[in-house]
Amino acid sequence: MILYLPEPFEFTFAAEGKKPEESFTLKLPSGGELVVENCGQNQVRVVQLRSTDPMDYLNSKFQPGSIINLEANLE
Repeated sequence: MILYLPEPFEFTFAAEGKKPEESFTLKLPSGGELVVENCGQNQVRVVQLRSTDPMDYLNSKFQPGSIINLEANLE
């Protein structure tokens, strides 16, 4: 079964009383943006990729759900 949602899965089926993590954007070297949420010490989880560069979508580091270490390069 495939479920297509206009919002991230966590927002749609979040437990009552639990608010989703606050998200913010990170600028990519290509000019695109990553919408991410904080998930620990110097780590963020990718929520959404916004870019006009097709190579950004082929980069496995930028897939939604991926964990990025902020101390590492985004290239």
